[in-house]
Amino acid sequence: MTPRAYTTWIVAGCLALLAPVLALNLLLLANDSRYDKNRLASRWQQETGGVTYAPPINNNRAFKTLRLHDRLGDINALAFGSSTVMSLTADAFPGDVRVYNFAQSGNSLLSVLGEAGYVLTHWPERIRTLFIPLDWSLGFTYQSGALQPTDLAAEQVPPPGPLPVVTALREALSLPRIQELGAILRDIVRADNPRIAAQQFFVEPGSLPYRCADGLPARDFSTVHRGLCNGFRADGSATFADQKRVSAAEAPAVIARAASASSQYALALARTQGEPDAQLLQHLEAMAALARSRGVQILLFMPPLIPQLDARLEASAHSGARLRQTKAVFRQWAQQQQVPFIDGGPSERYGCLPTEFIDAHHALPDCYRKFMTQVFADRKVLP
Repeated sequence: MTPRAYTTWIVAGCLALLAPVLALNLLLLANDSRYDKNRLASRWQQETGGVTYAPPINNNRAFKTLRLHDRLGDINALAFGSSTVMSLTADAFPGDVRVYNFAQSGNSLLSVLGEAGYVLTHWPERIRTLFIPLDWSLGFTYQSGALQPTDLAAEQVPPPGPLPVVTALREALSLPRIQELGAILRDIVRADNPRIAAQQFFVEPGSLPYRCADGLPARDFSTVHRGLCNGFRADGSATFADQKRVSAAEAPAVIARAASASSQYALALARTQGEPDAQLLQHLEAMAALARSRGVQILLFMPPLIPQLDARLEASAHSGARLRQTKAVFRQWAQQQQVPFIDGGPSERYGCLPTEFIDAHHALPDCYRKFMTQVFADRKVLP
């Protein structure tokens, strides 16, 4: 066989393999643009109180915004933040604090302050308490920048639209999409009725409703993690059903890695010597002033870390002084502004266990309930 013929056979073989992958992924992309899954998922959850979310899993702003509007008549408090706050459930609060968890994946403190500003401007008569996380472990307290205008109006959530052809082709042939397609095809093959399963993935907006282990109804509007009850509860909290808890046997190694000089936590402190950003503090001060003028209560808190991590970092030569500096700045700022500040980092103080985490900085509802129970034990913290 000549080199040219060999090359032709190789190219033809690659095209033969890629053609069905491309076709199926384009069908999935077309399905996403055909339905407004954010509104469908939001409406379904409002009607059923079940567990759901709309894709993509790493951008929850549209879905959470629609759900916030659904819940406005029932709540008087909001919890903000990133995935480290997503496990905070409504039942962690006293009955008179009716909270919706507005935390979103990767949501920085700068973004949170923009969201809080919108709430304080538009809904101060409804939302009377704001829970704001100071997430130093992800580096959010050291980020500088101007606050971007934030519009949480429901009509600002855009309906889906078809992707440009080149973008769609590039997306359809991307490695994450190909991996996701492989998982979808495995699910279809294993389904009791493969034909119906294929129709739900490629044609319908979501799966059929089913029941979670705790009895809650669930429906998946995304193609990933189907049937796992993975998504958001009606109170906005995440189930993290696709994640495993840290086991008692794994905990020492998890804590040791997280407390090392090369961990993401030590590096977050090292980049700025543990000094919170001055411009960020100015944004916080402006938010606190606006809240006071509207009669809205703010509570600042550092999210729980896996037990002993905070203590080991504070005791370390590489991070101790920097972490103490971060906390001292916020403690002093909170005293000056007369804003309650709770340090949840040393979660062992609140009775949390390593097995109540999925990694070093993602606490599960068990830990958050213990944390909030102590926060509200003295009602001088909040009115």
